[in-house]
Amino acid sequence: MASFTSGRLHVIGGGLAGSALATLMAEDGIDVTLYDEAEPFESRWTRGMQTAPESHKTAEPEIFHDPDGVVADYFARWPEIPTKLIRPAHCVMGLKRGRRKPAIITLDQGISRALIARRLGFIARAYTAFSLWQNRYASEESRVEGTIASGMLESDEQANVPGTYHRDALAVLAEVLFSMPAHRCSKALLGRVMTPKASKLFSKSHEPVFSAIDPIILNDIALPALRERFITSGGSIKANTKLGDIDSTSDYATDLLFDDDSQIVLKPNDAVVLALHPKPLCDAVPDIGMTPAPAKRQTMAFELKRPFAEPRCLLVSDDIVRAIYCNRRHLQVSLNSGLHIPNDGTIDQFAHRIWQRCVWLCDQYLNLDLQVRSENAEGFDHPNYRFIDAEAPFPELSPGLAALRHRLQPPWKNLFLCGDSFPAEHAPGPAALFTSVKQVRQQLQAFFSN
Repeated sequence: MASFTSGRLHVIGGGLAGSALATLMAEDGIDVTLYDEAEPFESRWTRGMQTAPESHKTAEPEIFHDPDGVVADYFARWPEIPTKLIRPAHCVMGLKRGRRKPAIITLDQGISRALIARRLGFIARAYTAFSLWQNRYASEESRVEGTIASGMLESDEQANVPGTYHRDALAVLAEVLFSMPAHRCSKALLGRVMTPKASKLFSKSHEPVFSAIDPIILNDIALPALRERFITSGGSIKANTKLGDIDSTSDYATDLLFDDDSQIVLKPNDAVVLALHPKPLCDAVPDIGMTPAPAKRQTMAFELKRPFAEPRCLLVSDDIVRAIYCNRRHLQVSLNSGLHIPNDGTIDQFAHRIWQRCVWLCDQYLNLDLQVRSENAEGFDHPNYRFIDAEAPFPELSPGLAALRHRLQPPWKNLFLCGDSFPAEHAPGPAALFTSVKQVRQQLQAFFSN
């Protein structure tokens, strides 16, 4: 156990980031108090979580970019947490440009590698590699170009637009990962989080770079195990406590003010970690200067009678469906951002339309027959379904500021920021979250050692 001074740590935000960091710091011997407006160690990462028995605990699956295995490494330190919490994710991207034959690209080796490898000839591969790499340094005003939806191609002139598959791929990823139309997403944002540095583009490593986190194991086993470890290590929990404001001098945060009229006076050697989503983070510390942009992912789930052995994901340049997740006994569908869900009596017709498109897409790209897995609702040609009011699993930042995250600094010396908004060089998601936890832990160790 490291030797630290007697400073106390206050972690604001008991979601996955705050809970993970608080547990590590408590085991390091720091006196930690964890605050949350709800109940700490309850995952808000899987937004739209359905826990009723009849729902089979439907949750939006988390398939994410993690070439370094950061997430699995974090949980590996606790043997009571099953290793199958983190699994290899089999991802496929189906791309089409006009009436050209679709290109099926496996993402198990990463988007950059897959797009480069499918080009014929050294010159074509070099051009694609350069086009992907230069996005990392694009202007913030340079936006990702959207793909042409298949339904819009009425003339031969439009159908023969040459285009590029790598441009299509970036547009699809912009909408699927960031839940925003491609034209609103800066190339720099997407380039920094999805395109590796030049040395990585031609690496001969064949490690899978996409993983899947099982939301059921996370909520039922992993988070309770962390809570038990935290309490055993002497950590304190303050539930139903919402941060209102922070008083400060020019250099240090001095008081934590909560909405229940309670106040925590900070000593000079106390530290505060804000493990909050961007909206409450901006409300608490306006000096950070981040502008949150709310994002909703239009998602629906179809209930199947046969479970999937492993999580699989299809990202597709389709004018109705953008992503399909095969997860346990459910098929979960992220809809195109331009598609509007009807609020009248045609909702079942809309569900049938989505289901038929999913059947075709899975047969086309995954060689998967959904009909044999389905158990259709009585009187309908589609399985039972539900709409999930899910927030997009990424920082709700405006595109320009999201690409400039590396310039954002907390305004006081004893304040630290933790979560998937940081660090900037990672794809928003679990890998960025646990990378941030690791980095903030090192910063706190240095702070308390001084």
